[in-house]
Amino acid sequence: MQYQGKMSVTTQTAYTESNICEVFHMENETGGGSSTALQVFPGIYLLHSDYHMRECHTIKNDDADILWLDFCREGRVEWEIAKGKYVYLESGNYIIDIRAGREFTLHFPMRHYHGTSLRIHMKEANQSLADFVKGIHVDVYAIRDKFCFGGQPFIAKGNQIIHHIFEEIEQVQKSISEEYYKIKVLEILFQLKTMGKPDEQIERPYFVKQQVEIIKEIRDFITASPEQHYTMEQLSKRFSIPVSSLKRCFKGVYGTAIYSFMRSYRMDLASHLLMETNETIATISAKVGYANCGKFSEAFKAATGMSPIEYRKFKAHLEQD
Repeated sequence: MQYQGKMSVTTQTAYTESNICEVFHMENETGGGSSTALQVFPGIYLLHSDYHMRECHTIKNDDADILWLDFCREGRVEWEIAKGKYVYLESGNYIIDIRAGREFTLHFPMRHYHGTSLRIHMKEANQSLADFVKGIHVDVYAIRDKFCFGGQPFIAKGNQIIHHIFEEIEQVQKSISEEYYKIKVLEILFQLKTMGKPDEQIERPYFVKQQVEIIKEIRDFITASPEQHYTMEQLSKRFSIPVSSLKRCFKGVYGTAIYSFMRSYRMDLASHLLMETNETIATISAKVGYANCGKFSEAFKAATGMSPIEYRKFKAHLEQD
């Protein structure tokens, strides 16, 4: 992925270069991240992306000869597949796409995204593959035509073979990475060449812009006051969205039901308060929506394996070491 900051934000991009590697760093008011691009073959780049932010803008590119394959390792990413229409990639999903002429904002609903991508400049890639692999024909234009019929992106669950290849890419030692990456990229392209459109292609409903914006408003509203407990009916009335749509769209955007989302959010907040403040357990309990300390301690231990007191002592001991 390639990114730029919002026009209202000063974006600092730095990189180091070798024959095969560029490292890009970016920041905006929602966070920051980095992307490392390695030239595996002439015309084929492997990218490792790690972002801890809410959103960033893509750079518009009019080059129709570039094919992208993005694999989501961890987190979630909101993908605009058409004007005002969104789908969500989660861990194990991948997308094959041509992005020529498109410019849009990528949102990371969980505030983090870790992914691996292939950026393929098809004409150059076909030539370099033909020179490198004698006797095996891999045509990336044919892969594009198979998966991006009519110019539409193809979104699928990572099948076990492709998923395993990407996992191996992440685990490789740097000392052998250059040669190893060549093998793994060839494996991915060969898998895409030989398989038909997978049966597990995701036929997920897309969400329209208005729905997504309401859901994000609800998320900001409930996390701003974690001590409060709102019913679905209260949120439905306040934000003028049917309960059924609220449930379906919230899970679509954030990957979990709203109550599960808030339970995790409260426990994460409690962990932070236990580590960073000297507030009493009772005070922290109230701040995350538990009037009863005993209930809070039970919930916290179920989430972390330690009681709040044990957790605070454990973290303090780690800091001393």
